[in-house]
Parts: sequence; structure tokens; C-alpha cells
Amino acid sequence: MTFKVGIGIPCNRVIKPKTMQSLLELVVHSVKEYEIFIICASEGYTISENRAYILNQARKANCTHLLFIDDDMVFPKDTLTRLMSHKEAVVGLPYHSRTLENKAYNIIDEEGKAVTELPEELFKVQHVGTGVMLIDLSIIPDLKMPYFFMETHETGFTLTGEDAWFCLQVRKAGHSVWCDPNIKDIKHLGDYIY
Repeated sequence: MTFKVGIGIPCNRVIKPKTMQSLLELVVHSVKEYEIFIICASEGYTISENRAYILNQARKANCTHLLFIDDDMVFPKDTLTRLMSHKEAVVGLPYHSRTLENKAYNIIDEEGKAVTELPEELFKVQHVGTGVMLIDLSIIPDLKMPYFFMETHETGFTLTGEDAWFCLQVRKAGHSVWCDPNIKDIKHLGDYIY
């Protein structure tokens, strides 16, 4: 079976040059194994709307999988191949938030704790960030809408980001969310490289 992978970039801002380089290297590396379909979010004001737009476009294009890559991420060229090898519903990668003080990764483990040290093997999580995440689109009919949503406190502060919301919907539908700690050199770009 040939897999068609949508690569979705939510971009309400300029894509970082190092992200573009990583993306081009990934496509050149992956095009021998997979049919690639690039989707840049051209609609949606919020990140939740960007992700929903990308997901809908991937499904309309009959993609089998969707690889989210945020516009400020750096990753190895074999990232897609390695994520696909797990054959799981959802697999994300560990990276740090763009804060200098934060030693935790973008992961909440099965016990509900922030992950500060990574295990050596693929591990199940409650949620992982969507900065670099592969989704098997065959699970989408099992999920309730909205797939991406930001829950806010009455003061306006975010309680649940769209990535945690999505992972919750995946788990409610009976699927698992995984994190691959063995794909190294994942960087989150900002004024510093985190």
C-alpha cells in the first residue's frame, strides 16, 4: 500500500528559514517512500482553526496520514520515516517550550505529570505537543469535534491548549498517544534555540 502523507504547516506568521530547510530535506528524503502533499494553513485566525483547516484539507486529498510541523521547528530529515515505522495512531516528539527556565518537555505522561527526563523507548502519554506530530487519519471518524480547541479560564488565560485537547479526543475515542524519544535534534526556534 502506498501511503499519502499530508505535511501540514500552521503558519500565521513567517516560516523560520531553518524550519524550511528541515522541511525540504525531509521531503527529499521521504518522497521515495511516500506520496507527499504539502498543506499551508491559508485559513483560520487561531492555531486551532489552522490545524482544523489542515486536517480537513488532508482528508479531502485522501491522505492516509498527516504530519504536523510547526513553522518554528527543526528536525532530522528521516523524521517522517521513523514516525511511520511505529504504525501508531498518534506519535509526537519531545521538545521544549520557548522558555529559558522550563526544563520540562511538551509532554504529560500517563500519570498526569510533566516529563523532565525521557525514557529510552517509545512511550505512551496523555498528551504531547503538535509541533512535530504524525496522525494516522483513519482514526479521525472515531473522534468528536472540535478536534482542536483551546479551553480558556474566565480571565482569558489558556487552560488547555489545542494540542492537549486533540490528544484528549484521541484517548476518549480509545486510541493511544505516543512519544518517540529517540528522534534527536528536535529544536524549537525563537530568539534563542530552546
